[in-house]
Amino acid sequence: MIPLIHSFILAASLFTIGLLGAMIRRNFFFLLLSLMVMFNGAVIALVAADTYWQQPNDQIISIIAISAALAESIVGLALLIKLFYRRKTVNIDLLSEMKG
Repeated sequence: MIPLIHSFILAASLFTIGLLGAMIRRNFFFLLLSLMVMFNGAVIALVAADTYWQQPNDQIISIIAISAALAESIVGLALLIKLFYRRKTVNIDLLSEMKG
């Protein structure tokens, strides 16, 4: 069995990589990707805690969280396609005003 601290280190490192990616990159696609990496780090921490405490309720919550992440990525990609269609760029700095 994998120790709990190793799973939390993996989850924290994934969350940190996603946070750095969201702060450094100015591309809308990479921002969505970084948010998904952060979300996966949180889900890994949830599943690791569930495995340690052996609670079946947390498995249901993690499945719901993954489903919510899927819905978030679908809506984000739809926004990405619409923004690229209108503005011909995915640079967040150029998309700062959302009117018109």
